[in-house]
Amino acid sequence: MIQNFSLMSKDTRSTALEAAFAEPAGETTKVGSLHLRPLSLGTVNVCRQLGLSLFLDEDVEIDDTERQRQIVAFAWVQSAPLSVVLAALRNDTAIDCIAEFEFQLEVGDLPALIAEIQRVSKLAAAAVVDVAPKPGHTGEDGAPPNY
Repeated sequence: MIQNFSLMSKDTRSTALEAAFAEPAGETTKVGSLHLRPLSLGTVNVCRQLGLSLFLDEDVEIDDTERQRQIVAFAWVQSAPLSVVLAALRNDTAIDCIAEFEFQLEVGDLPALIAEIQRVSKLAAAAVVDVAPKPGHTGEDGAPPNY
């Protein structure tokens, strides 16, 4: 039996996940004076590595100083050349690179960055996969066997 997938209803997470990765890979989004790469699984991974909870948890509560740090870090991650971002992560120099980048960031870019972050955080949250424990079991005893 052939199903018409276009008529099937989609849950909100699936729709957001599809939107997250539907942006053309080679194009950038202009946000203020910056050109940001599209969201990717790499973006989500780097956000985890840098502790950018603002992009991974829609309900996170952080103070203004931490919010600014995370906004600047995200802007650097998405606008700096990818080779520079990856090298800084490998060499543990990302904090220094982000601090230097902050001096180049225009204050007028912040409102546009915040709007983009709100959009992207919803997409990133849809891409995060959590493993739930088997109902009625705790720990390794309830884990399904590996075949």
